[in-house]
Amino acid sequence: MNLNSTSIYKLLISLLAALLLLNGCSSRSTEYKPAAIGDSQKLTSTNQKPMIVRLESSCHSDVLQRESSVGNSGEAAQQIALAKAASRCIENKNFYPQHPDNQVAMQLNALAIVNYIKAGETQKATNSLSSFRLKFPQQDLLFSDYTSFVDTAIALLKQNDLSTRQLQVLNINVALRDELKRQQYWLRN
Repeated sequence: MNLNSTSIYKLLISLLAALLLLNGCSSRSTEYKPAAIGDSQKLTSTNQKPMIVRLESSCHSDVLQRESSVGNSGEAAQQIALAKAASRCIENKNFYPQHPDNQVAMQLNALAIVNYIKAGETQKATNSLSSFRLKFPQQDLLFSDYTSFVDTAIALLKQNDLSTRQLQVLNINVALRDELKRQQYWLRN
């Protein structure tokens, strides 16, 4: 069986998409560090408590509806449009672990990353992952097998830059790790 790097990449993307869709995600936060006060958190003059700006429910429901219609169609334009819609819902808003919409915002950002990857837009996916790590410092989404979304995205987006040891340290699905190791082996030999 002759697999080229494009077919391996598509296989890895399909595996990630299946993990996201079938397993779902939960949130993990290792340490509370509130985001800097910006446009979405303004101090009131009377009691000095931050005002929480919530996500628009219509934006979130539109993204969910678009996601169900796109499904696994494989059309890059639809996936890019879905990724942009998900990103627009959370742009210019600050989140912190106790924010009521923190979990949903993380999932929307993750949805954007996955759809950029599925569309083949690796630079946009990398930028979106960087945005995720800045917007949600020391936070992650976990799959049902307790593997890390961030580590999985790093493994997919930076697979050529990772050594075998670095790949071993990442908290990713065993099947994905084995496939990436196999791919690295055959690309070198």
